Amino acid sequence: MKNLLLLICLLVLSVSGAFGQRLQARLVTSAYAWERQDTIGTSSQHLFGYQTVQLSLAGEQLSFHTYLQGFNDFAGPVKNDPTVRLYNLYAKWSNIARIADLSIGRQAVFAGVGTGTIDGGLATMRFLDSKVKVVGYYGSLPSLGYKAALIENAADNSMMGGQLVVAPVEFAQASVSYMKRNMRPETYFGTRRDSLFNPYLVEIKPSATAEEYLSGDLSLDYKEIVSGYARFDYDLLLEKNSRFQLFTRVTPFSSSSVKVLQPLSITAEYLQREPRLLFNSIFSVFSFTSLKEYEAGAEYSIGTKWQVFAKYGSVSYNDATQNQITVGVNGEHISASLTRDDGDGGELSAASLNLGYPLFENKLTPTLLVGYAHYKLSEFSQLENALSVAVGAVYRPLRALSVDAQAQWIQNKIYNTDMRFFVRVNYLFSQQLAIF
Repeated sequence: MKNLLLLICLLVLSVSGAFGQRLQARLVTSAYAWERQDTIGTSSQHLFGYQTVQLSLAGEQLSFHTYLQGFNDFAGPVKNDPTVRLYNLYAKWSNIARIADLSIGRQAVFAGVGTGTIDGGLATMRFLDSKVKVVGYYGSLPSLGYKAALIENAADNSMMGGQLVVAPVEFAQASVSYMKRNMRPETYFGTRRDSLFNPYLVEIKPSATAEEYLSGDLSLDYKEIVSGYARFDYDLLLEKNSRFQLFTRVTPFSSSSVKVLQPLSITAEYLQREPRLLFNSIFSVFSFTSLKEYEAGAEYSIGTKWQVFAKYGSVSYNDATQNQITVGVNGEHISASLTRDDGDGGELSAASLNLGYPLFENKLTPTLLVGYAHYKLSEFSQLENALSVAVGAVYRPLRALSVDAQAQWIQNKIYNTDMRFFVRVNYLFSQQLAIF
């Protein structure tokens, strides 16, 4: 991985040097601290620290990208050694012959039903003024914990697939995608006991699992009058439907000839999905029922700064059903909502309030979040209360620098008083280079 990183850097710098380079870096340092009551009269203090680095170096056509995060538990009963997760590290060659892009390295894939991270290559080709796009990818799965190393049994842990995207008209787009993923965990030794309870080592060989899907989706957005999305996934290995989704937003009083902001929008969504189980896993032999979700809502704008909304949703699984009603208001500096749930999953009445007001020319923004819930988990359970309050501020002295701080207080059935603190420093650096 180190040799690959050096090769990618040299390639990007040497080829893009003739055109100058844009160096961008985002550094995010954050800490999260709280005290937890482990048992009666016993508590433990925790302090998590994170350091995130996003770096890109881009020339005319070639660019280099990386994203990694370090983590350490500085305080607590189970302190660990620092860990680093390398989420991506790849070089990209854009606009090859004005029709193609190619990226090589560790990278995230978003191609219809194919989503995940691979150590490999991804290519995109565009035809007919980008009305037709073809995406293909292949690579091994990242190592455990996203370590900066290739996985040892890469041949048995891989992901491949492709997507065809067609935009026949300006307001509509359709795609067909395919994905196949193979996973074989490495063997390991575990301690077992015989009939006399004597320990002995046993080699554990986990079974190989896989998933293979075919998907199609359609999206449209016609002149702010109607927009919609439809998707269908099919599990090729289990030979059954996996997901079916429909969503639409309609502005009933809009006119394609009059470009005036219309205040009323109506939304509706339907989702039916099966549990996404790996083929050849122990769970795939059990029988499951489809999960079905319905939601309908309306949004009404009052001027340009206020909006009221209402939603009704229902979730059903087998003979169990849960219903939810939500009403609320969104403003320029405030949002509030009321929610009511009832059904076989219990009852819940909740309210939330979110405030944020910028001061000193947007350099300082105090924030306040309040949430309250009154619930019971079943028909015969006792009613319980939960209250949470968060007070914080966002300080932005420079466009490239921001500091977020928040104190959180929680009270519920388990914790009488729970205090948590969160701090984050975000720094963005961007510089045009011409030194290579």
